[in-house]
Amino acid sequence: MADHLDSLLVSFIANDTVNNEKATEIATRLVKLIVEEKSIKLLDIIIGLKQQITSNDYTLRKKALNCLSSVLHNLPRDYLSKNEITVIFNFYMSKLDDENLISETFSGFLSLLSYSNTSGQDIVSFLNFLKNDYVGTNYLAAIRFVPFRILEFVYINKLKDNKIINAKITTLYIETYINVASGEKDPRNLMSSFKLNYQITTTLDETLVFPLRQQLFDILFSYFPITFKPPKNDPYKISNSDLKLALRKSISATDMFAEDAFYNLIDKLGASSPSVKNDTLLTINQCIKNFKGESVQKISLELWKALKFEITHTLDDTDIIGNGNGNGSGNKKIDWTLTGTVTTDEEHYKQNNYQTALNVIRLMSLKLVEFDMSKFINFISHVFTELTSNYVHSKDLKQSCGILSSIGSANEAAFNIVIERALPLILIKSTEISKLKLLLMNLSFFLDSYMNVFGQTEIDKEEVNNVSSNKLFDYKDEILMILGMALTNNSKLEVTVRTLAVIQFTKLVKMKGYLSSEEIALIIQYFTETILTDNNKNIYYACLEGLKLISEFYEETVYDVSLKQMLNLLPLEYNNLPLFNNSEYVDISTILKIILDFTTSRHKLIKESIISLTSQLLKVAKAKADQSVEYCFLLLSSIYSLFENNIIFIKEEESIKIKDAVEPILFDILDLSDDVGIVADNFNFDMLSNIFYFVNLKSDRDKHNEELIAYNTKFQGKYKIFGGHPTRFVLPYCKILSALDKSINFNDANAMFEQTIVFLKNRKFKDGLSKLGYLELLMVLTNKWLIDDDVKKSINWNDKSVINLEIITWIGKGLVMKNSELAPNILNNFIELLGDSQVGNTVSHLFEIFVIDINSMRKVKGISWNNNVRLLYKQKFFSDIFKVLVTLYKETEIMFIKCNYLTALSFTLKHTPSTLVEPFMNDLLPMLLEALEMDNGEVKISSLETLKDVTEKFHQLITDHIDTLVPLLLKLVIPGDKSNTVLVRLFALQLLNSITKVVPLNYCLNFKEQVLVGTVIPLSDKKRVVRKQCVDTRQVYFELGQVPFE
Repeated sequence: MADHLDSLLVSFIANDTVNNEKATEIATRLVKLIVEEKSIKLLDIIIGLKQQITSNDYTLRKKALNCLSSVLHNLPRDYLSKNEITVIFNFYMSKLDDENLISETFSGFLSLLSYSNTSGQDIVSFLNFLKNDYVGTNYLAAIRFVPFRILEFVYINKLKDNKIINAKITTLYIETYINVASGEKDPRNLMSSFKLNYQITTTLDETLVFPLRQQLFDILFSYFPITFKPPKNDPYKISNSDLKLALRKSISATDMFAEDAFYNLIDKLGASSPSVKNDTLLTINQCIKNFKGESVQKISLELWKALKFEITHTLDDTDIIGNGNGNGSGNKKIDWTLTGTVTTDEEHYKQNNYQTALNVIRLMSLKLVEFDMSKFINFISHVFTELTSNYVHSKDLKQSCGILSSIGSANEAAFNIVIERALPLILIKSTEISKLKLLLMNLSFFLDSYMNVFGQTEIDKEEVNNVSSNKLFDYKDEILMILGMALTNNSKLEVTVRTLAVIQFTKLVKMKGYLSSEEIALIIQYFTETILTDNNKNIYYACLEGLKLISEFYEETVYDVSLKQMLNLLPLEYNNLPLFNNSEYVDISTILKIILDFTTSRHKLIKESIISLTSQLLKVAKAKADQSVEYCFLLLSSIYSLFENNIIFIKEEESIKIKDAVEPILFDILDLSDDVGIVADNFNFDMLSNIFYFVNLKSDRDKHNEELIAYNTKFQGKYKIFGGHPTRFVLPYCKILSALDKSINFNDANAMFEQTIVFLKNRKFKDGLSKLGYLELLMVLTNKWLIDDDVKKSINWNDKSVINLEIITWIGKGLVMKNSELAPNILNNFIELLGDSQVGNTVSHLFEIFVIDINSMRKVKGISWNNNVRLLYKQKFFSDIFKVLVTLYKETEIMFIKCNYLTALSFTLKHTPSTLVEPFMNDLLPMLLEALEMDNGEVKISSLETLKDVTEKFHQLITDHIDTLVPLLLKLVIPGDKSNTVLVRLFALQLLNSITKVVPLNYCLNFKEQVLVGTVIPLSDKKRVVRKQCVDTRQVYFELGQVPFE
């Protein structure tokens, strides 16, 4: 066994520093021999290493001692007896004089001091060394880190939770820490130092810490404010923020530091650096939070003086809204917030310090109130004495109000004292606009203070929105009167004052328990009157945000006071402008826009708006007045938008109520035999059909089966969608089917599918919308209810008529959207048909249908039952056809076939997201540029149309190829070449125009003269449309780089 032990020791020494992993493995093996196999003792290892440990070669000594330290590190913490530890401890103590072995010696002590049987005397021996003989500056940071770890182990194993109650050891421990920590600079070591300092001051006996508090504090504050930029690939991942927070935590750890901390921090507030000020303010805040009220009270006036200086010199007393001259006129965009403050990028850091200083004042006030109310009253009296003159002379008003409102935010008692003294200084009535504006801005601070103390209004919790009586209630009537007069008694040109009034009204509603239901209704009425009659966009958005916020809490009141009023204003005839309050006319589109904007995501408001607007739609349609088409379009687009924007918010129970109220009205509209406003108008009828889709999308799915039967009966019977002549009523039927549950039994789906195909082939369609309805019906049936085998039987590739190709396309769309196994077969056949001289051109245009979006066949969040559309179907479709078309394009020499491939790609690109197309652009763009040089007009047109879409979506790509593209386009605008047809010349000029909108100005300027010279000939083109476009394009290039005339 001795030979085996010697072999292991030799192997460790050989691998140490060369293969540390192997060395660790050997140390673990040695421990196993000691603990588990009991074949050797620790003494055997020490004897076995004796020759190397005493060697003259210091590298050999280091490796031998490291072997012993590694074994100690891996032994169980309770394995060694007290006497054994003492013997080994003394051995390591003897090695402290060997400077070359300091790292391995410290490592051994680290292990020994973590053992459970380590004696107090051994600890004292090593602590005395660290206190009296250890000089940290003599060693590298990695070695200095070990004493910090040792102190941490001593704390955890002996001092924490009073494991050892010994005043001498505790005092020695603190004195040792002071020596070890002094002068430290390494970030990792500092993190340990700050942690130990915190543990000492917060957990050890205060009577023992107190005599050494000055030294402990000096160690900490010598680093304040701390800055650190971590090096790249920092293995310890210590950030500047980590060090700041650790230092702040330690400085604010104990009230014993209060006097030193406060005075030193106040001195640091005089620094010029905003970041230093910020760190100082945050540290003061933490100190106030952790220190005793008595300590805060002693320093309160000195701290107030420093904070007041900081606050009043951080921001100038300028208008936060408008330009400060009291004339907030015009339509200039106002940057406003509900807090009444505006922050620019340049002032961000200072503004942050400004707010932090206010937070410190608030916390200091709270501490004083909780400590001694009489002391707080003395403090607030002193503050008012210093600030009152500011209100008299209108100086530093924002800062003064910020200070007082922060003090009032401390708690209810402080709030009442502040309001009682401050509000009389603010609520001074004046007819001067500048003073009224200041009043409104200053009032905002105290409304914020109210919310900080009493909270904000909560949704659906009326019983908790009551608050105790407070001093601000005494001023409620006066505040409401001032705000009302500011909003209604001033000219509409006074945008700033009116906007501020709306903001403060909104804030009043947010204040928990402050307003009665009647007062809230009054504010809603103010907002309604203002938003309807004032066309300034700042006023509009302020009122809109106010109505939206109030709707969150008082939706029923908003409906009764505002929405009903707006809906009732809508007239029967488009030309009859609504007269509001018998004084001002309101545009119909304005009313509808307001309704759309402020009802978003509000359940009752959405429901009532849809129902009311649908009822109004029927009345307008029946009236048959002049311009009913335009009026019906406004109403239909509003109803559609209400559904489109809020469908994910509408709950099933609400959807059922909407369906019960709205659907009968929609059918009444369909029954208007001589209607010209909706049924006879393509746009309006298409929107009406989509409304049928939304009405059924979230209806009761349990009833979908019986409803399907009823719809089939109604549309096939009453509306005769498969009667003698095509009818556009098939479109609403198709939209309804799109909304129904795809899992219901549609037994007649196959029969209807076949019937629709026959109907499309055997009927003449004078109405494109009707034809679209039947084709879309094939798509819906294919996607939702038909199996591939039944669909396959109905596809006839031998029939190359246009209607048959359209039928197959729409059937294919239904299959493509659900990633059917039959879809690739259809796509391959269509790609093959692109080479057909008779139908290739027609087929190329049909590719658009495969990717065009159908609103009633899209995925809606939270709804999976209405169709089989896959989220990534476009990505699969595009990747399936792109490389095939590009390859075929390159292989063929026949120009019209090249044109067909390009056209198919162009129509596909038009409706495919740019993120899906981007990976393929490097193959596509060279092909498009090459096509521009071909002697074929159709190929050039296809290429130009595709390039137009590429230009809109891929700005950088066009910029990279601008040197090639512009010269090619200038060749295409010349009419001499036969292939430069009218459309080629027109599209080339349009593309030259578009380039200026997406390519950086410095690139465009390089081609300015070239384009202006190259477009002279088209100015005399035979076609007027080309000449006009040429003038427009030249004008754009002529103005490049010029300063616009204002």
